[in-house]
Amino acid sequence: MFATDHFVVQPSRSPHQPIPPKDRDELTAKDILRFVRSSWRLCLLWMVVSLGVGGAYAVLSPGYYTAYATILLSSPPASQPGEAEADERVYVESQIQVIQSDEVVGRVVDHTGLAEDEEFVMDDSLRARISSYVRSQLASLFGTELPTAEPNIRHEAMVLVRRAFSVHQLGSSRAVEIGVTSSDPQFSAMLANAIAGGYIGSQRERRQAARAEETSDLHKRLAELREKAFVTEPLKKPPSDPESAERARVLFREQQSAAEVYRSLYNALLQRAHSDFSASSLIPSARVITAAESPRQRSWPPTVLMVALSVMAGGVAGVGHALIRQAMNHRLITVEDVHRSTGLDRIVGIPRIPRRRWNVVGPCEQSLQPVYSKNAPELHSSLSKIATRMRGVQGRQSGFVIGVASPLGKSGSSTVAVHLARIIAATGQKTLLVDANWQKPSMDQPMLNAEPGRKLARAFATIPADQEGLEVLVLRPTGSISDLNASLSISAALQHLLQEYSCIVVDFHSTDRTADLEAAMGVISEVLLVLKARRTFADHLEGILRIIPAEKLSAVILTRINRAAFSPNREYRP
Repeated sequence: MFATDHFVVQPSRSPHQPIPPKDRDELTAKDILRFVRSSWRLCLLWMVVSLGVGGAYAVLSPGYYTAYATILLSSPPASQPGEAEADERVYVESQIQVIQSDEVVGRVVDHTGLAEDEEFVMDDSLRARISSYVRSQLASLFGTELPTAEPNIRHEAMVLVRRAFSVHQLGSSRAVEIGVTSSDPQFSAMLANAIAGGYIGSQRERRQAARAEETSDLHKRLAELREKAFVTEPLKKPPSDPESAERARVLFREQQSAAEVYRSLYNALLQRAHSDFSASSLIPSARVITAAESPRQRSWPPTVLMVALSVMAGGVAGVGHALIRQAMNHRLITVEDVHRSTGLDRIVGIPRIPRRRWNVVGPCEQSLQPVYSKNAPELHSSLSKIATRMRGVQGRQSGFVIGVASPLGKSGSSTVAVHLARIIAATGQKTLLVDANWQKPSMDQPMLNAEPGRKLARAFATIPADQEGLEVLVLRPTGSISDLNASLSISAALQHLLQEYSCIVVDFHSTDRTADLEAAMGVISEVLLVLKARRTFADHLEGILRIIPAEKLSAVILTRINRAAFSPNREYRP
């Protein structure tokens, strides 16, 4: 359970003086490394949970499939004389807008019969259900009826189709790709091909209508020119008058000349119309270069993306949880945490000691705590350093009382007390270990010495030690007793034993259960404070330090430190 770290006494700083705030707020690489070491398991746990949630979502969520159809657009129309040359990029963007227009989408809805498909038109999403439920509840609450309107099925089908597909240009070419996403792969391919066919059919109809209109205008103009070019009045018999005859001949020649001009215009226009028709028939129109096929793999949710997002979300959640825990909990995990929290310099760090390193020193009476019969060499060596620095142990004072206490139970105070008593007894001083844990189960009645007037009965026992053995005084109640009477009885017993023993080590209850330590503070010479790593908080330590005078605090022992964060022989230099 325990081993040692270091022990430093620096009288230049008061043991209760906390570190200045500016020192607490400093962030070093050592702090970051310690945070990583203490939080990586939590982050890993969050990542595993996030991966599990992401995997469950990927498996249970409905899959969506995307089918793609590629169209090669026709060449942009030739610019007329005096007009700027058409930009091909602008032309492609305009055709993308045409593909997404109501003209093409409506044509697709009409040709595929989606407006008559109730499963396609009916909005069965969760958002629609919630909206319908809220509206019905509000209507029933206010006593009104929901307004009924005739739904436009064709428009709703067009909106759903427009949401299902997207169009984008492939590079800088005139090829555009139409992608349709649906839960049915066959429907995705069918709708993508229908949209491509709808656009091409719409373009073909527009070209045919424009060509028909142009042909009609051309026929009208040719008819007009034909009338003027081939319809001429024949030359009548010239009048007898020579002057009138001359004028008639001149007029006839002018009509002949005009007819020749109109015939030339007619022939030129006819030839131009023929060449334009032949050229327009050679201009390639938009066509499908890659038809959509039913996709085999789902496009959503993507596996790689889900794994990446799950890992990122788990990592962020783990780091956030670790930061919140560190900011809120203030657990004392290392000796540095104790030093930062209170500014104390007399600190001993004891890492976890495996069970195989514990030795049973000998048989122990049944009335004593089982921990009194165990010994750990690592703990023995570290407590020896503490004992050599105690004033009463060095000067061999008479009636020197050492209190061993902790703010929380099961922190190892009894183990520390018995080891410290063995060490002091080994120096030849008459030492007594007082088991003041009166709330623990009572001993057998014949072993207890309950004298009149005493609230706590006494029983003496002996545990094995290096020399003759270590005497133990066990204090237990023989009946119901209040906390105040128990504390007064412990103080009175210590006052009575001061003249008989050179050194008395008192194993107190934790301060969260009794006030025995505070009540006996007038008798106690020094206090050895025991904390348990990862279980004791800074608030617990500050609470027990309020009842211990600074001059009586011998040392603080932090037990069960993680060996990965254990660093012996390190001294503080505040």
